[in-house]
Amino acid sequence: MIDLYPTAFRTDPQSSFDLITKTWFPGFSNHVLFDNLDIDEQEYAEQILLDFTGFVLYYQNCVPEDWSPSVIEHCLVKDFPRSLARTEEYEYSIFNVLLNFFAFLKEENLHPAADDLFSHLISLDDKFREKMEDTDLYSPRKSLIIASMNEGIQEDDYDAMLKYFNQVGYRELADFDTGTIEIINKIMGTWVLPFSDSWYITNVEDATGNEIIFVISLLITGTLSNSLYVPPSDWYTDVIADFIEDVLVPYPLPRKIREICIPIFHAFFTYMADQNLHPHAREIASDILPLQEKMITEGPDEDDSDIQLFLIQSLLDSDVDVSDEQAILDYIDDNKEELFQKSIEFTSSGDLKKLMGKTSASQKQIPELRRKPVDFSSIPKATRDWFMAISKMTDAFCNERLDEDYAGLCRYVAGKLARKRDNKISRGKREIWAAGIIYAVGQMNFLFDKSFEPYQSADDICQYFGTSKSTTSQKAKLIRDLIGMDDYWDPEYSTSYMRNKNPFEKFCMTKNGFII
Repeated sequence: MIDLYPTAFRTDPQSSFDLITKTWFPGFSNHVLFDNLDIDEQEYAEQILLDFTGFVLYYQNCVPEDWSPSVIEHCLVKDFPRSLARTEEYEYSIFNVLLNFFAFLKEENLHPAADDLFSHLISLDDKFREKMEDTDLYSPRKSLIIASMNEGIQEDDYDAMLKYFNQVGYRELADFDTGTIEIINKIMGTWVLPFSDSWYITNVEDATGNEIIFVISLLITGTLSNSLYVPPSDWYTDVIADFIEDVLVPYPLPRKIREICIPIFHAFFTYMADQNLHPHAREIASDILPLQEKMITEGPDEDDSDIQLFLIQSLLDSDVDVSDEQAILDYIDDNKEELFQKSIEFTSSGDLKKLMGKTSASQKQIPELRRKPVDFSSIPKATRDWFMAISKMTDAFCNERLDEDYAGLCRYVAGKLARKRDNKISRGKREIWAAGIIYAVGQMNFLFDKSFEPYQSADDICQYFGTSKSTTSQKAKLIRDLIGMDDYWDPEYSTSYMRNKNPFEKFCMTKNGFII
């Protein structure tokens, strides 16, 4: 298995782990509060407490006796979302296990700050779940582990994970020569991925997993470009400093990226120095720090950064040598129509949301669109298998227990999810997604109310798909959030029975916002 902690602890963890396994957990598991947990939560409880204890000690160097509200918040909204790679059922169990555990510590007076820990944890519920679902926060290493687990690879099969990683590298870097691919795969596997989950990254608090991999990728591919071609094993201070000053400083990067670029490099080279991975790492880490001011102050005009960043990301995604001006011009010329369309989406989505707003009044003034059958050709090739599998499962349930109206509505929701650009559907068991879709659609159509037709209980759905109720309900909430399924009687997500029952059907809103 890939080690949960990529480097040594700064403080020996054994006494902290012993406190959990030999004292606190045995007492908790025999306490009435343990009975508040469902079967999954009880099964995962001890490992959750060990993970929490280990993460707090590894990333914050804090032993259990010194836990505080700020410490547990840092773990739950930063360290767990970034670096904890477990099954979806396990992650859904975390919060309730910790909540009852801290209640146990409070009731038994086992921790001096137990009252504050319990109270603060309650306030973190929504924030924790939001952060854990945000794939942008995943470290590159966590993303790899989750992706390999979704491919059916067991989390303790390190050789299979490594093989999968190399296959992904060869596929994504197909335009590079074999030698360069092997260099990049090796550097990513032995340097970048462990670094992305190490405690060194906590020195760059605001960096997301996507930003870390973006910045490090600029360094690796930039120094391997045709104009430089300095393999990472040959890096030394002048090479890195020149690359930063001559290539990165003129790059049209957003202000946040400019601010975290040098701190990420400094943490990266410090990590490599401490782990004895590179002979010049310590010197590089020290000598690049003075470039921070230049990186922030000498970049291009910020007004142009969004569209220029879009172009840079497009070039990197297409493996174009960003140091080769002619290659860039050729790429733009060959792809100008596609780039134009994508640039509109890239630059206008935020402004469009601001323009439309999120109030129900503004939404009601937009003409309602009839729900159309799912156009299979509109679904990206990468998610078509997922869509077909999910639709087959939801169809089977709806045809057996509900009706064709529900079946079509569930297919429609599955199609919307499959077309989402953030691709959160790539993670998690398909049975949970299928159950979550039916659960979400059912919530919007009062499926769980016996006075409505048809009727099924939440337990009926979960038993059919073999999923826990807590996992399924949380997946349903994620689905509703992803596609904006949040208003009862919304025609887009209503069955024909619900539309006929709509008490607001006879009312309409004027252009001035009055209800008549």
